[in-house]
Parts: sequence; C-alpha cells; structure tokens
Amino acid sequence: MRYLLSWHIREAELHDRPSAWREEIVAFLARFEDELFVSSELDWVEVLDPESQAIVVGPGGDVRAGYYNEGGKPSARVWAIRVGTRERAREIAATFAGQLDTWIEVRESMPGAQRP
Repeated sequence: MRYLLSWHIREAELHDRPSAWREEIVAFLARFEDELFVSSELDWVEVLDPESQAIVVGPGGDVRAGYYNEGGKPSARVWAIRVGTRERAREIAATFAGQLDTWIEVRESMPGAQRP
C-alpha cells in the first residue's frame, strides 16, 4: 500500500523555532528518511518552497500570491511511502509527528493514480 505523508507548517513558525531545533530536525530527517529508504519503505520525498514563494492559479488563469489552504497551514514536506499496512503508515507518521512536534497528514495513494 502506498501513502502520502504531509508536514504542514507556516514559514514564520519555522523561523520562530530555535536554531538548535532546526538543526536537530535536519539531522533527524536525514537519518530517518535514510532508514526508510534502506528498508524500501520510502519511495520519494519532496521539500517544498515556503508559502512566500507559492502562487495559486484559478480557473480563468488568474494568479494570486500565497498557498491554496489559506485557513490552514501550507505543505512544507511530502513523503511517499510504500508499506504493508495502514498501521505501519501510522507508525511512520507518528515518528515524524513526535520529532517535529506537529500533526502529520496521512492519505492512501489510490492504485492507478501514478501515470507515466
């Protein structure tokens, strides 16, 4: 089964955290993502630009600065994982959530969704 895990955080929240926390997180992410890759559970990871660099394009081609979910938090990082059970996806998300001190969104990636 394939899942997408998303970390949502505002740019200002990252800047407000102590530099020691940011360094610890970078080290954790490198280590844990490597472990998931070695165990063949990590397909890929994307680190996204902060929301200050995002734009939203509307149906008529109109463009506005910002991210789509204005009421919530923008995505900062997305992981695609391949695991045997939903419980394992929850375990991985719990590890991220615990270390990052936040909620991690978990969604199953539906079969056939990936196209060449």
